[in-house]
Amino acid sequence: MTDLDVLVFGGGVAGLWALDALRRSGWNAALVEAGALGSGQTVASQGIIHGGGKYMLLEQADGAAVEAIRGMPARWLDALAGRGAGPDLSAARILSPGCLLWVPRGSTLANLKERGLMAIVVGTGMLAAKPVEVSDDQWPAAIRASALKVWSMPEPVLDPGSVVEALAAAHRGRVFAVAERPRFEGEAVRFGSLVFRPRAVVFAAGEGNGELSRAVGCGEELMQRRPLAMTLLRGPALSPLYGHCVVGGKTRITVTSAQVGSETVWSIGGEVAEKCAAAPEDGAVRTEAAAELRRWIPGLDLSACRIATFRAVRAEA
Repeated sequence: MTDLDVLVFGGGVAGLWALDALRRSGWNAALVEAGALGSGQTVASQGIIHGGGKYMLLEQADGAAVEAIRGMPARWLDALAGRGAGPDLSAARILSPGCLLWVPRGSTLANLKERGLMAIVVGTGMLAAKPVEVSDDQWPAAIRASALKVWSMPEPVLDPGSVVEALAAAHRGRVFAVAERPRFEGEAVRFGSLVFRPRAVVFAAGEGNGELSRAVGCGEELMQRRPLAMTLLRGPALSPLYGHCVVGGKTRITVTSAQVGSETVWSIGGEVAEKCAAAPEDGAVRTEAAAELRRWIPGLDLSACRIATFRAVRAEA
């Protein structure tokens, strides 16, 4: 039996960051993960470090959300530079130093320029860093013919897998792969022959937090689930794109990119991922996602692209 101050459940970014913070503060902590590190919500994320920009453009700006995360980009940039009190993420890969926010032509927000909404957003001072309007000659090729206005947000886009690797690197001996379901036996937590006796536990297992909460006699009322059907688009005609397409106060699509050989792969989320989650079959998801892309990025050539989909559940407190 191993005595611990804290046992962390879940080997995604949240759990690994918690483990790092605990050990940096001098606590005797360890982490358990039932699958591959980062194989849950982390791998389904698109790696954008939000600073609140897109929430300020909603029909009713979510000031509470902005206030809660406005400092996130700066905190992450410190970690990526290997400085500050947080983890050293200098080995993680930055895919893009910023994220775009664009409004397509002909949308219900086509009068955004006249209304001066972005100027109002900047003027509130709620954002830690101001968005910058991008001149049309600098717009990404994929949206050059279809965008009305484009802004650059100082929100870096990271490769989630490399973040997991960087977080785990300093704690190799404190991360345990477990195949068995946990059994809570008084002060002990048992995974087959592996037994811990922690003074406290941290649940950072995403959707798995529900089962863990029930196992220790707590309810799930504080957790909400958002099913998602994410889409991957791959093809030689695609060019890198990182950003949100905002229409009618909603993020219709969010695109991040990765290079695989000579081809670019788009990871597509946003409202389309929530909308497609209701589709019973993956074929219907692919059809709906392609329709949304054609609608908001007209002129995008999908003829030589391959479309795949995977499902995920985003569990949030």
